[in-house]
Order: sequence, then structure tokens, then C-alpha cells
Amino acid sequence: MLHLVPSPLSQKTPKAPLLQADLHLVQQCKVWLVENAKPARAALGDFNMPVAIRDLQILEISKLDLNQRSALIEQCKAGEPIAVMSDAGCPGVADPGAEIVALAHKMGCPVNPLVGPSSILLALMGSGLNGQSFRFHGYPPLEPAQRDIWIKQTERESKSQNCTQLVIETPFRNDKLIEALLKQLSDSTLLCVGWDLTGDDQFIQTKTVANWRKQPPAPGKLPCLFLWLA
Repeated sequence: MLHLVPSPLSQKTPKAPLLQADLHLVQQCKVWLVENAKPARAALGDFNMPVAIRDLQILEISKLDLNQRSALIEQCKAGEPIAVMSDAGCPGVADPGAEIVALAHKMGCPVNPLVGPSSILLALMGSGLNGQSFRFHGYPPLEPAQRDIWIKQTERESKSQNCTQLVIETPFRNDKLIEALLKQLSDSTLLCVGWDLTGDDQFIQTKTVANWRKQPPAPGKLPCLFLWLA
């Protein structure tokens, strides 16, 4: 079975991300398909693995071609449990792990998503915005003019459909996105900003854009989520 293993969200103060009842499943996995090896090794340190981490096979998904991926899925179908893990949070959500899961389905390999923290759902839970109709966009457009047009479009969609909009951003671009959101969104639109979710410096707050302009949020370089509802 292909186990989809959540990893800690906070890089500053990581916390064990798995249910105790699931720990034995991941401890059986000697092959790990991951987004990046360094954070994967750090996360594995919280799983009380029965063998040394250096003895595990930790493979970055982006470096595996289709033949290598297929061989690993066949290996999994033959009876060896294999784990998929993201840099932070749930694998397969805004994450290259989805490519492995899709291939597993295509090849008839069972998958097992394990319970763990999702920054998207935690932010939505803590926002007080509409949790029955929401849209996760991943990353906003990179080019500033396109991004500004896109922000306006998502606000119109939010208003017409009563739909919460969610995005993530590369941490070093947090300040630029905040500046754009406060400039392009209407005064009355509700904006939630959250960072370091599950960590010691966790922050999540919802205000109108007009109120945020008085004192803009300052996440610095921490991983951040942005949600708005017009």
C-alpha cells in the first residue's frame, strides 16, 4: 500500500503530525518518496523509525522519471509499503506527491491517506469565512499586473458566489502579496492572514481590508496563507 504521510507544518517548532495509531504504518516504510530530502529527514526524526534514517531510501519525486516511478509502484503492489511525504502538511495537496498518487491509481495500487495537519483546512477553520464554498488557487500569478487583475477577478467571484478564496505564496513574496491585496481588494472585503500554523508563533486573524490597512500583517518569511471573502 502507498501511505500518504503528513509532515509538520511549522519549520520553527515542528510537532509530531501523525495519530499515534498510524505510527506503526509509517515505521514499516523503508522507501520514502518526498518533495525535498532535507525536510523529509527532519520530519522522519519525529516518527521514531526503527532503523537509522540514513538507512532509509529517500527519493525526491522530481528526480524520478516515469520508469523509475512505475517500478516503485510495482514494488509497492508486490507487498512493500512505500510512503509519500510533502515538505509540510498533507502530501498531494499543492504538492508533487499528487503525481505519484495518480500513477498508483492508474496502476491499481491501493493508497492510504493518513490523518494529519493541512494548512489549508486549518486556515479555513480559523478564518470564520465561508467553509461550505471555498476555492484554493495555489499560488497567485507572479507578474504584478496579472496578479492585480487576478485579485480583482477572485474578489468578484467571491462576491457573486459567496465563495472564500485561498492562496499560498512563496515566503519571500509575502510582503508583496499583502501590499497588492490591501491595494486591490475593497474596503469591506474580509481578509484572513495566517502563518506558522501549529507552531509556537502561530497567528491567524480576520479583519476587513480597511482595518488591515491601518496596521498591515507582518509575517516576515514565515509560510503564510491568505483568504478573502467579499
